[in-house]
Amino acid sequence: MGLWFSKHEGLEFSVLPSTEVSGPLGLGDPDSTELNSVELETMIPALMNDESRTKHCVKLWDNWNACQREYQWSAVLLCRNLFFDALECNKKLLKDPEYFEQMRQRYLKMRAEYRRTGVEQKIVRTES
Repeated sequence: MGLWFSKHEGLEFSVLPSTEVSGPLGLGDPDSTELNSVELETMIPALMNDESRTKHCVKLWDNWNACQREYQWSAVLLCRNLFFDALECNKKLLKDPEYFEQMRQRYLKMRAEYRRTGVEQKIVRTES
């Protein structure tokens, strides 16, 4: 019975296989440019969306927010066009391959820094 509860010396628990773990802190190779499906389909589009809302389509989103504050409950009907204009601006940027590549490079730099230092960069959303 004691064998079941004793710790085996050769047993190692980790999220990634030991052959996959590399880098100075065991977080992965900082110089790797490979991206998994979660990074490609979730992380980079989220970064693109945040960037477009806070830097590229700010005026449109601010107009929509002001309309929301002014009309409150009736804003669903009265501010619909402003919302769709702002959304169209975001969609246009999300479909742009150059913008995707720019955000991909930015994400790779952030990930490399995290893998080197272990300190995660915070993406701060600021209101202009």
